Amino acid sequence: MAQAAVIARKAPRTVREWAARHDIGRRIVGGDWMISHVALLMLLEGNATALARYLAGDRQSQDVASYFSRLGVDFSAVISAKSAIAADMANPT
Repeated sequence: MAQAAVIARKAPRTVREWAARHDIGRRIVGGDWMISHVALLMLLEGNATALARYLAGDRQSQDVASYFSRLGVDFSAVISAKSAIAADMANPT
């Protein structure tokens, strides 16, 4: 939460309110919040379309994937790995 507040240049309370209102984070055991860096950037930049797609599970459209890329996350490798695992499970040897 503290890191997200620094990134947003807002008080932690404000970021907690955003997390609850815009679904950019979740509460974990102990009551702490985990904030999605990708979703936070989308919210800060006012990219409602990308945020809605991200929250719906989209990780492949260009507007969503560009945020992962900007943060140095190669999500295409994760997607490829998941596809390979799904193919292995569908065709057991």
